[in-house]
Amino acid sequence: MKKFIAIVAALFCFAGFAFADELEELQKDPNYVDLSTRVIIPENQHTTNKTATVQIEYTPLTDEAHIYYQCLSVSFDQGEAMNTVLECLDDFKKENMYYNYRYLRRDNTKFFKDDKNMKWAVYHSYVQFIR
Repeated sequence: MKKFIAIVAALFCFAGFAFADELEELQKDPNYVDLSTRVIIPENQHTTNKTATVQIEYTPLTDEAHIYYQCLSVSFDQGEAMNTVLECLDDFKKENMYYNYRYLRRDNTKFFKDDKNMKWAVYHSYVQFIR
């Protein structure tokens, strides 16, 4: 009985390898939908803080974006973070020909320490773009 189960399991594995499609072949298909999330770092970050960085995680299928403003917690200013995020969202909206965007969740701020024991602040905004 154990041999029979082992043979059936092996056949399933071989069938999976035999019928698996390559990613390139799938992308050539006209009905292929890109489900991946792209990480975008804006060229113009609109920030005056030297330690601040802005990063956008954009999902084209759902037109949703997570935008992160990160800087040292000593120099963190909520107003500057919010203005920087708004300006970066407006630039992204114009570059990708969106009409507007709406917030899917409230903006939040989190503080954490990295491995060098430096305290950082992250301002996070979650939006969906509208065509």
